[in-house]
Amino acid sequence: MLNKTIFSGFLFFVISGVLICSAQAQGVELNGDVVEYSMDGNVITATGNVVLKKDDTTLYCEYVEFARDSKMAFAEGNVRLKTGDGEITGDKLRFNFETKTGSFNGANIIAYPYFGAAQKVAKVGENELQMDDGYITTSDFDDPEFRITSKTVEVFPGDKLIARHSVLKIGKLPLFYFPVFKQSLVDKKPKLIFKPGHSKDWGTFVLTDYRYRLNQYIKGVLHLDYRDRLGWGGGADMEYKTPNVGDGRIRLYYTGERDKELIVQRTVERYKAEWRHKWNIDQKTNAIMQYYKLSDGSFLKDYFEKESDQDTAPTTFFLMTRTLPKGVLSFQTDLRVNRFESKVERIPEVRYSLASTELWETGLFYKNTTTYSNLNSKTGAPSEVRQKTNRIDMDNEVSYPIKVGIIEFKPFIGGRNTYYSRTKVQDKFDAIRGVFKTGASLSTKFYRIFDVYTDFIGLNINRLRHIITPSIDYRYESSPTLANVDIDQYDSVDALGKFHSIHFSLENKLQTKRDGQSVDILRFILGTDFRLKDNPSTGGFDTITSDLDLNPTDWLSFYFDSTYSTQREHLTEANFDMYINGKENKWRFGLGKRYNREIDDQITTDFDYQINQKWGFHSYGRFDIDRGLLKEQEYALRRDLHAWDMEFNVNSTRGEGTEFLLLFTLKAHPEIGFDFGKTIHQRRR
Repeated sequence: MLNKTIFSGFLFFVISGVLICSAQAQGVELNGDVVEYSMDGNVITATGNVVLKKDDTTLYCEYVEFARDSKMAFAEGNVRLKTGDGEITGDKLRFNFETKTGSFNGANIIAYPYFGAAQKVAKVGENELQMDDGYITTSDFDDPEFRITSKTVEVFPGDKLIARHSVLKIGKLPLFYFPVFKQSLVDKKPKLIFKPGHSKDWGTFVLTDYRYRLNQYIKGVLHLDYRDRLGWGGGADMEYKTPNVGDGRIRLYYTGERDKELIVQRTVERYKAEWRHKWNIDQKTNAIMQYYKLSDGSFLKDYFEKESDQDTAPTTFFLMTRTLPKGVLSFQTDLRVNRFESKVERIPEVRYSLASTELWETGLFYKNTTTYSNLNSKTGAPSEVRQKTNRIDMDNEVSYPIKVGIIEFKPFIGGRNTYYSRTKVQDKFDAIRGVFKTGASLSTKFYRIFDVYTDFIGLNINRLRHIITPSIDYRYESSPTLANVDIDQYDSVDALGKFHSIHFSLENKLQTKRDGQSVDILRFILGTDFRLKDNPSTGGFDTITSDLDLNPTDWLSFYFDSTYSTQREHLTEANFDMYINGKENKWRFGLGKRYNREIDDQITTDFDYQINQKWGFHSYGRFDIDRGLLKEQEYALRRDLHAWDMEFNVNSTRGEGTEFLLLFTLKAHPEIGFDFGKTIHQRRR
């Protein structure tokens, strides 16, 4: 009897000692300071630093009862349930490791970039949480500065969340009610975006975007906007993908703009319709198509200024290219769909381009570009002047590159023949214009290596290599056999004229080795054309150009370019930019100059300083040297608000007024901001 008691005690000590113990329960690993089994071995109880793990699901707590047959766990004390998609914390948990379901009381959840809390959280599926009487936010503060409160929130970690009967609150102040709020956890951009503001042209405005995703192939944005001075506007964007015929986008926008300049107000219809599609048919063939319809020439500038800056006159076209064993074949059409534009239509244009190819191992290289174009030039409405022709253009060139010692020499000879079905003069219909061309290029390289090693001011120089590359290019093109005045001008092909010139160029480089790689720390190019006497324009040296790129270290960079007219003997244009970065990017200073003899002479300054972890400062200035005027100045103060970034901006531009801007940007969605700006007064020029 005594031996049996001693054996039982020894067994209990082994199983539930004060040292960390563990148990395996059909795939579930359990660890704790004290681990005990029930008499039948089905229920395992663990206390202190408890960890239960199965696959990618891990439970941490202070106390747990785990049933081996049902895989059900009852946990208490600093409970934390962690999966590959997120994390839930709370006081008490009932969880089934087999079905991956369970419920919390008074719990917090983490599903990056979102955080939340609720009176009750139930894990109703392997990848689904349900929150009752809780909130969601992107702030990880215990008391977040903003939140969306909701009666019910369904969270699908790594996929989406759906909140019903929700209210957006800043602090305790309710701002907006959502019957249903849906948000993708894959695409971090919010479903609903408001952009309020004030501008000189629009007045007070609110721009609203609603993002949708129909399926894995179709997604987009719906727009509903109000501008106080112009009225309502709206549209729809759609991006789509197809399994076999490529992908594209469609963008539509319409506004019935109020015309306040008339005594009797009327509505002006303004709109855009865009469709762009791209299809990689196979490894050698691709096609791209774009359709762009606008109501008028200033619509993009007035409503979509960023698009206008990128392309002031978007075109409608179709282009297909095919890579052949030798050369590239392309088929293109250009159409005019906006009658207010002047446009050269190509219906169609077919081009074959043969890259420089050696002829039968002779050392001779041949290249050719042949283009057929059906051209139709239309002037913008209300004019209806039209010109048309069929044009076949063949550009041929034969070269013989050779190397003599350190000299690379490449002479060439060729010609260009162009057929026109119609010209300005009827007697010259079906004419062929010819141009003879010849020339040569000569270049060489000299270099020297200097045994310089230094890390002074962070230069990190491990020997220096200086490379000098002088080059001379001679080119002669004869006068066309058909004068330009007899040809309608469609593009640069029709504007060819006599050309006789020599181009001189000198390139200097300084290189060093960093981490085994060659790095350019300086590159300077100087070049000019020398027009020979029989050149149509005045003979002699032409414009001298210079281009300098200096990057000696990470904290310093300098760029410079200029043009000098030898005919007028003055500097035509000069620009430079210098940037200095402080240690650990705490501050940054930029100095720039823009000089154009015909336009202006300006100096710009740009300074950015990170005061501390919370505060930052930025300033920008633009000074007109000729007039002695400060044309623009801008100051911005930034503040880190944990889940938000705030920026207070003051901009004063001569002739346009002063504007104050308060901008809030959500860190989880940095591309989204709420801004409030207003011009308070106009300044005289």
